[in-house]
Amino acid sequence: MKFTPRVLPLLISVAVATTLSAADSAKPAATTTVAEKVQGLAALLKSTGLTEPQLLNGVKSGLGTAVDFAATELAKPDAFQLSGPASMAKLQTALVKANQSGALDSFKASLNQAASSVSPQAAVVLKESLKAMVLTDVSGLASGAPDSATKILRSVAEPALRTKLMPLVSQAIAANGSAAKIKELAGKAGPFAAMLGVPGAADLENYVLSQVIETSFGFMAKQEAAIRANPSALKDKVAAKVFGIGAAKK
Repeated sequence: MKFTPRVLPLLISVAVATTLSAADSAKPAATTTVAEKVQGLAALLKSTGLTEPQLLNGVKSGLGTAVDFAATELAKPDAFQLSGPASMAKLQTALVKANQSGALDSFKASLNQAASSVSPQAAVVLKESLKAMVLTDVSGLASGAPDSATKILRSVAEPALRTKLMPLVSQAIAANGSAAKIKELAGKAGPFAAMLGVPGAADLENYVLSQVIETSFGFMAKQEAAIRANPSALKDKVAAKVFGIGAAKK
């Protein structure tokens, strides 16, 4: 395989990034080879006719629109529909049978309030991660999948989201009494409630954090699909060309 002078430097940078990633045991093993990443980037450059800086800026611009959409949606009162960790499903059933639906609804509301309180910071971290993206991050965009750009940003942003949001989620859970409410619910469910699955504070924190992340990227994926369906709606014409890749394949 021959690489053009413009693509060859990418091979070196991707190889370094892949080596560093492999050394990080906390991350899953890469499933895309160096050659595949370089081929993806080369395909993007060829199909769009863009320079490397234009391609990266186009991706960032389009994703920026998706991040803005997600931030707007996350700010709405009904953005989150949290019901509790799956581990408390039996407890919830017992509470309903014990005519304690009101107490259960109050607990759910506290979880949603905690998620809503940290969502503005989620949008901030997404924008910071967007700025940090480099050319070697965008090779997956060549597939033209409706959420490929969202997945790219998620691979870059999720570690930072977990690190920066967890303290805020912990504070929110402590402040609104969600952990105390789950103990009250266990008491209302009867003497055998402990056998039904009663999540602790750490379980609630991990659940809320995961739901904030899933919901954020869910909104982004929705907007990305809309952009790909009508890329000409983007004000940035370079971004429109990048996100029109999938439409061109149809």
